[in-house]
Amino acid sequence: AKGSRDVVTTKYEGSILPQLGLLKVDFLGLRTLSIIDGAVKYIRSRGTPSFDIDKIPMDDAKTFELLRSGKALAVFQLDSQGIRDLMVRVKPSEFSDVVALIALYRPGPMQAGMLDMFVDRKHGREKVRYDSPLMEPILKDTYGCMLYQEQIMEISKRLANFTPGEADGLRKAMSKKVPEALAKLRDSFVKGCGVNKIAPKVANKVYDQMEKFGGYGFNKSHSAAYGLVAYQTAYLKANHPLEFMAAVATSEIGHSAVGATDKENKLVTYLEDARSQGITILPPDIQKSEAKFSIEDPNSIRFGLVAVKNVGQGAAESLIGARAQGPFRSLDDLCMRVDLRAVNKKVLESLIKAGAMDGLAPGLGVGAARGKLLAAVEDCVDRQQRVQADISRGQGLLFGAGDMPAAPVAATPAPVMHEHDILSFEKEVLGFYFSGHPLLGVRELLRAAASHEISGLKAEITAPVRLAGMISQVKRMVTKEEGKQWAKCAFEDLSGEVNLLVFPRRYAEGLGAQLKVGAIVAVEGKLSFRGEGGESAAPEIVVNDILSLEAAASRHARRLRLACDPAAVPDAVLEELREVLERNPGPCPVVLEHDTLGGTAVLELDQRVMIGKNLLESIQKLLGEKSCRIENAS
Repeated sequence: AKGSRDVVTTKYEGSILPQLGLLKVDFLGLRTLSIIDGAVKYIRSRGTPSFDIDKIPMDDAKTFELLRSGKALAVFQLDSQGIRDLMVRVKPSEFSDVVALIALYRPGPMQAGMLDMFVDRKHGREKVRYDSPLMEPILKDTYGCMLYQEQIMEISKRLANFTPGEADGLRKAMSKKVPEALAKLRDSFVKGCGVNKIAPKVANKVYDQMEKFGGYGFNKSHSAAYGLVAYQTAYLKANHPLEFMAAVATSEIGHSAVGATDKENKLVTYLEDARSQGITILPPDIQKSEAKFSIEDPNSIRFGLVAVKNVGQGAAESLIGARAQGPFRSLDDLCMRVDLRAVNKKVLESLIKAGAMDGLAPGLGVGAARGKLLAAVEDCVDRQQRVQADISRGQGLLFGAGDMPAAPVAATPAPVMHEHDILSFEKEVLGFYFSGHPLLGVRELLRAAASHEISGLKAEITAPVRLAGMISQVKRMVTKEEGKQWAKCAFEDLSGEVNLLVFPRRYAEGLGAQLKVGAIVAVEGKLSFRGEGGESAAPEIVVNDILSLEAAASRHARRLRLACDPAAVPDAVLEELREVLERNPGPCPVVLEHDTLGGTAVLELDQRVMIGKNLLESIQKLLGEKSCRIENAS
């Protein structure tokens, strides 16, 4: 029958089709192929016009080193934490290992113990034995493990003289676990082995192994095809990281939900990975950005305009087309030259929030520039829309459209945007904080409140831990059996990120209400690890309590140390300092310290304080930005 769009379809079930002589083929649309194509185009445009992804060496040392290190983020099929953990264990050294990894990392093989068997045999911890010499050439690449369906078929042909059709019948019976067919085929297998002088005991043993692992067997041709794409992406990341990561970032446009609070933004993850490789991520800029991510020297990726929330392809093309006539001189000049139906007020506001238009307010700080531009955007758009409407009606202008004098940006005073708002707006339209991090301003409080940093979490830590940082993602869920609420959160400090697990009892006791994206808090709980074990296992915190950052800092601060030489500081400043300390009474001792020729001089003050952000900011205004240091009692 003909379905929608004249596609020929059938109403027979899939299992019936082969019996009718029809062939079923699955076509997969892989976004990874677009990533490879994009990376190749970047490479060719940057001085290697003859680069051919189909001619790369299949034994590249840098590629296998990348895979062995587990740094395979964005590598096809090898991107997840679990399989990266597995690669650290397996330590792949040849292409056949990559193919095997893809076949192994599935529930069936892992539950059957094949994964551990493969790792132990590869590294010589378990000896590889073959029940018949005929099996060695078939199983050598997988260290004696029956991993692929093709191996099961080949064993039956070599040992028991099965025809190709009979071997395929055995494969189907094993994959579908049909008892009657398996019993009948066992007899045929043992008899066939007898012809090749293989004892019935050995034949039954081999058949038992085939039956056990055959049900989990993976199609090798499928795994090899995936393995090739995986290897190609790993090669690109290892040898051409700049071009590869630019292509990966471009591929995420429209696929990573900017501003989503309940799931990972993969674009953010990949850009952070690019930074960890020494690549600079440049902000969006209406004077320099292309529609998609672009490469700039030295070793930098420029944010694409379309990756900014609310900026579509049409708006980007209008901006880039207008920019071809010369750089934009002001906000009014920009509004005059673009199509305001595509580049509307919402688009301009998003670009301002992203920092893409900071250059249109030269000489101003980031907060002042963005505040001024946001305040001016509505008047600019309205004015130029009226001008463009007049032109479209044929009314003309005293000046030509290109000669119109640009109005000054925001003639009326505009508020300077606070740092918190700058970062919040960047997170809103880019998906992450670009120009800074909310935690940088409370660094000393984090140190006072925490017993550990995320990067220092290790399996040998058995005591409860206390982390201080920010909740960056909250995913609320319900247990299947009892329907009780619980949550999984992403939590970050200045050293890294970790998952928090808030189970139903503590969730119901009030912790659930404290789980808000952007909240800067201290969490206490038990450290656990998930994954394959060892150094690659990922830490998680089973949360027992959540405290405000200031409450935790005050509770756990042992001493507030102030860098201050009383003899070198004016009396008026010391008097102000005394007043600040007395306005914030609490339990924490305060000392002044300064370096002398004989060492560090320490003066303990009479005042004791309650540690808090306002206190630290007031002290820093008097004594300098790096004047405060909090000792942690933990």
